[in-house]
Amino acid sequence: MMNLKRHKRSAAAWMVVLLVSLIVAACSASGGEPGGSPSGTEGGPQTTTADPASIKGEVVWQYGNTTWSEAEIKNMISDFNKTYPNITVKPVLGQLEPMIAAGNPPNVATNHRLEAGWIMDGLFEELTPYFKQDPDYKPETMFHQVLYEIPQFEKGQYGIPMYSNPTYGLIVNNKIMNQYGEKSIPNLQGLKDTDEFFKKFWVMKNGQYEMTGDNPLFYYGNLSGLFFVSYLNGAEPSTFWNPETKKVGLNDPKIVDALDWMFKFNRDTINQQAYTQMKAELPKNTHPFVAEKQAMLIVTSNHVKDFRKAKPDLDMTVMPAPQASLWNGGSNLAIVKAAKDKDAAWAFIKWMTSTEAGAESLYNRLGLLTAMKSSRFLEEKSKSDPDLKVFLDISRQATKWIPQFPVPYDTEYKKLFPDFMAGKITAKEMMDHVNKEVQKRIDDFYASKKK
Repeated sequence: MMNLKRHKRSAAAWMVVLLVSLIVAACSASGGEPGGSPSGTEGGPQTTTADPASIKGEVVWQYGNTTWSEAEIKNMISDFNKTYPNITVKPVLGQLEPMIAAGNPPNVATNHRLEAGWIMDGLFEELTPYFKQDPDYKPETMFHQVLYEIPQFEKGQYGIPMYSNPTYGLIVNNKIMNQYGEKSIPNLQGLKDTDEFFKKFWVMKNGQYEMTGDNPLFYYGNLSGLFFVSYLNGAEPSTFWNPETKKVGLNDPKIVDALDWMFKFNRDTINQQAYTQMKAELPKNTHPFVAEKQAMLIVTSNHVKDFRKAKPDLDMTVMPAPQASLWNGGSNLAIVKAAKDKDAAWAFIKWMTSTEAGAESLYNRLGLLTAMKSSRFLEEKSKSDPDLKVFLDISRQATKWIPQFPVPYDTEYKKLFPDFMAGKITAKEMMDHVNKEVQKRIDDFYASKKK
C-alpha cells in the first residue's frame, strides 16, 4: 500500500528553496550552472547525446521507504552504471524537507503522492522540456494512465511513475472453500453479495472460532478499507476529491454507506474476544491464513509472497479483488529545481522508469513492478509465476487511485474514529464533520497561495 501521510512544511524550508532557486537562476543566466537549457528554456535540460557514457554528474536520490534494502539499492545503482558509467548515484534515506532546509537539496526526489503545495511553491521541475529532448520518448502512452496522471498538476507533469502498486488481490484457501461448499468464487458486485460471502467464514463452535474470514474495517489501516469498500459501493476518486471544482465529497452517500457497512460488519459478525483468543493460540508470528484458520483475505502482492514463503504447500488461489474496488498506486520521481546535475538526474529517472533494464532491476532488487504498460522481462517471468501475473493483470485493470488531496485529509477521520467505533456518533455525523473540516483546510490552502 501506498503511504498517504503528508509531510509537514516549514516556513524555513521554503525560504531556503526560494533562496537556492534564485541562486540557480542567476548562475544559469551567466552560463555558470550545468543543466540549463541551451535554447533558453528555464530549468530545462541540455540536449541529449547518443552515447550514455558522455553524460556525467552526480545524482543525489532522496527516498523515504525504510523497507528497501540498502544492499539491493546499491545493486540497482550498479545495474544503472552498466549503461551510465559516468554518473554517480548517491541514495539518501530520509524526508525531502530537512535536506532542503539544510541547504543540501537532492536532485531526484521520491514522492508517494502529488504534492500540490510543493509544486505551487516552485520546488519541482516541470518535465515537458525533458520529454521534448527525445522525440521517441512518449510517456503519455508508455505508462499505466492512472500512474502517469497522479503527478500532474494544472496541465504540467511534475513526476514520472517509478513503480506500480496494484491493489488488491483476493486469496482463498481451496481446501477450506471445498470444506464449506464453495465450488467457485462469486463475482462480487456490491455490498450485499460481499456481505454474504465475507460472513460465511466467520464460524464459531462452543464459543470458539472454528474458522474466520476477513474484516474489511482494517484493510492496511481503516482508511484503506474505506476506499476499498466505497469503490465497491460505486464511488469514484472524484467522489472523495474533485480537483477541477476543488471540492471534497467525503460525506457522499456512497462513502457514508460504505463506512456504515464496515462498522456493522465488524460489530455484528465478529466476536473480538474469541478472535483475539484464537490468534493467541496460534504459533508465534503465524498469520491465521497460513495456519488455515482463515478462509479468504484481501491482500497486497507482498502479503502473497510472505504466505508462499511461510507455507509453500498452501493450497491457495490468487485472483484480482472485485473489479470495482481495484486501484493502482506507487511512487513518482521528480527533479528538484534548486539542485545541480539535472541531465544526470533525468538520465537516472528515465532509466529506472522507462527501460527494460530498469524494470528488471526494480523487480530483481526491490521486488517492485514497473509502471510501464508492458515489460518483456515481467511478461516472460509471469509465465512461470501465476501470482505475478495476477498483479500485472490488476495493474492493467485498475482505473482508480487514492485521490491526491492537496492537504492532510485523515486527521479528523482518525480523531473521530474511536468515538465512531464506540457508537457515540454515526457514520454520517462523522463524515459530515470530516468533510467540513477538510474542505475548510483546502479553501485556506488555495487562498494562502493567492497572497
